[in-house]
Amino acid sequence: MSGHWDRYHRHWNRLGPPLRPGPETVAIYRDAVDADRRRLLLYGVTPELAGLGRELVAVDGAIGMIRDLWPGDGPGRRALQADWTALPLADGSVGAALGDGAFNANPLPGRLEALLAELARVLAPGGRAAVRVFCRPELPETLEAVSAAAWDGEIATFHALKWRLAMVLAGARGGPNVAVRDILAGVERLFPDRAALAARTGWPAEAIDTIDAYAGSDQVYAFPTRGEILALVGARFPRVAAIDSGDYPLSERCPLIVFRKGVGP
Repeated sequence: MSGHWDRYHRHWNRLGPPLRPGPETVAIYRDAVDADRRRLLLYGVTPELAGLGRELVAVDGAIGMIRDLWPGDGPGRRALQADWTALPLADGSVGAALGDGAFNANPLPGRLEALLAELARVLAPGGRAAVRVFCRPELPETLEAVSAAAWDGEIATFHALKWRLAMVLAGARGGPNVAVRDILAGVERLFPDRAALAARTGWPAEAIDTIDAYAGSDQVYAFPTRGEILALVGARFPRVAAIDSGDYPLSERCPLIVFRKGVGP
């Protein structure tokens, strides 16, 4: 699925809340894992998180993401191309892990469970992790409700609309997975006139057009509920909690899942 990400990076600078972490969210990440004192593993090359940690290694499967988004290697900071389920890191070698939407990029069941198993291998005893997860609500919405909210000016950004629509589509299939090409199809079906949508909402046309990154993609996203992700992570890491990740559009559906690897049996 790296082909999706090798195209996606071209749209990065046009993305906004809730897709990219702002300064408030970055500060919450830092505090959640005591980042400045630890060797960090970063899932992906999220530029906003690249400056955290006493030492940081970022791992991404797409060379395009690394080439165009990574701020560059330097003392104590480097990026590697590798699969998140087969990390080129020694057992117990990292003190903490961060990921922004990383869990959502791995379908359930299967890949996300494998990612968590690999994380448990590389985390040191007592190691911490914080991952922002986009969670569909326990009580599902309808497509009609999301469409009406957009036309009524109740959704702050196109990216918040896109995620709400994706969550509806995932829930309609029994959740949590949805193919990104189906998100694109849903936007085109509900909002065939992009110019009218931009005029009504005030959203920049270039932000709306980022949805075209999903054309022809085979990527599948997962949008678990908060309860589902806590149960999944908690099955391997018993010290798990969900905390607020800041105040921005759709933040109520974007908790930071914080957990620790146990010390001893």
